[in-house]
Amino acid sequence: MASAGSILGNEVQRLEDPTLLTGEGKYVDDLVEPGMLHMAFVRSPVAHGTIESVDTSDAESMPGVKAIYHSRGDDLGLPTVQGFAMMPEVFNRPVFATDRVRFVGDIVAAVVAETQAQANDAAEAVLVDIEPMKAIINAVDGLAEDAPLLFPEHGSNVCFASEFGKEGGDPNEGADHVAEVTMVSQRLAGVPMENNGVLAVPDGDSLTMWVSHQAPHSVHAGYAPALGLEPEKLRVVCPWVGGGFGPKAAAYVEHIAAAKAAMALDKPVKWVEARSEDMVSLAHGRDYVMTAKLGVNNDGTIVGLDAEVLAAAGAYPAIGAILPMLT
Repeated sequence: MASAGSILGNEVQRLEDPTLLTGEGKYVDDLVEPGMLHMAFVRSPVAHGTIESVDTSDAESMPGVKAIYHSRGDDLGLPTVQGFAMMPEVFNRPVFATDRVRFVGDIVAAVVAETQAQANDAAEAVLVDIEPMKAIINAVDGLAEDAPLLFPEHGSNVCFASEFGKEGGDPNEGADHVAEVTMVSQRLAGVPMENNGVLAVPDGDSLTMWVSHQAPHSVHAGYAPALGLEPEKLRVVCPWVGGGFGPKAAAYVEHIAAAKAAMALDKPVKWVEARSEDMVSLAHGRDYVMTAKLGVNNDGTIVGLDAEVLAAAGAYPAIGAILPMLT
């Protein structure tokens, strides 16, 4: 059995290896509850557009379908979700898109059925008419004067701005030399080995959520009010987690939708995303455009640094919107 180093200098025996190596670990998708139902989402195929109509008539009559939820019908009475406490409420995300979609993968509807295959088939049968609008594909384009606004009521596409350092003037003033560089980093997908997922199990007026997540305590704090539950009525359990890499520290409206559906139907509801969903709906690492000017003197001393960091925060800004200030 492998051993790993300790900060104390002595070897520490790894305790988790036998379970992992023998395949005995239980992940969210391994969990089964009596009477369990399955959820599938209807997602937008376009990056930006207005929702003209949602037609669920064909899907409703398909085998195994128990419920279909969307903003033009039964929306489960769910509130909008604030991605991060420092963000204005105007950026809150509805669980089901209302008047418009803002990214490829934005959720329009959810289908609950007896099997995952039935839920997937019914989701394919939901007809959504979306009128495409001009989309923004990077942060630089989002600052253009003619850029479409994701949230027109906000007045711009800037969700968070911060400035610190020397007040007024040029920090490189008086430097013998000023070197300037522009660096661009790409957007990153975390792509954990285990896809995002949740199993919500109701028990009277209480609920247990089995979630593949890195931060169960923050999940509990955020999901309880969204579900209209007192904290003591919600239990959050993280079983074995097959990788997280940061994206699984975020809150997800999919978890909330599955949990609320379980409460409404009084049945366990499971949702585990497909890999194609993972690539569009799991939180991504931000793409940056960083311009820096470094002032130096002939003797090698640094006079100052003037840096501008621009990052894409996504369609519904969350904690990623403030991370550029740490760059």
